[in-house]
Amino acid sequence: MIEKRFRIALSIASAALLTGVGIRAVVAQAPAADPAADVAALKAEIETLKGMLPSQSHTMIDVEYHFANLWFAAKANNWPLATFYLNETRGHLNWAVRVRSVRKLANGSELDLRPILKGIEDGAFANLKTVVDKHDAAAFEPAYRTMLGQCIACHEAIEKPFLRPDVPKSPPSALIDMHVHD
Repeated sequence: MIEKRFRIALSIASAALLTGVGIRAVVAQAPAADPAADVAALKAEIETLKGMLPSQSHTMIDVEYHFANLWFAAKANNWPLATFYLNETRGHLNWAVRVRSVRKLANGSELDLRPILKGIEDGAFANLKTVVDKHDAAAFEPAYRTMLGQCIACHEAIEKPFLRPDVPKSPPSALIDMHVHD
């Protein structure tokens, strides 16, 4: 409804500019606004948009993909690629929390994931970033495993202890060459 009125007003304004009629006169002729209808239309549109969001499990598949590829890029000492996958991991973790920032627990309470993510970002993730930025191959595995521990702790907090990420056995991407090329 809002979009329709906007298109009508835009058409009228365009015609006014082309014909030289004053815009104030044209706007005065535009359909009157109905605030209650506008609010109802916006609420309906918000619900439609919410229905288009992927599930949190879908966004976490992206996190898994990037975090697993990070392992292989760093193990191949391809630090630019490792940096890319580290940044993608962070971005997709944030996306996952934006998609569903509060989870309902079995006891009926709600758990806000934003403080948990902030703690991970400021702790294990920050350490892992420092290691990758320094290209520190020796410190990479312990930092990666610490981050995995944080992932497990978050899964336990949301009552999904069966989701236990581990060091990947093979890269999820068969297409990306993890090795450094000059």
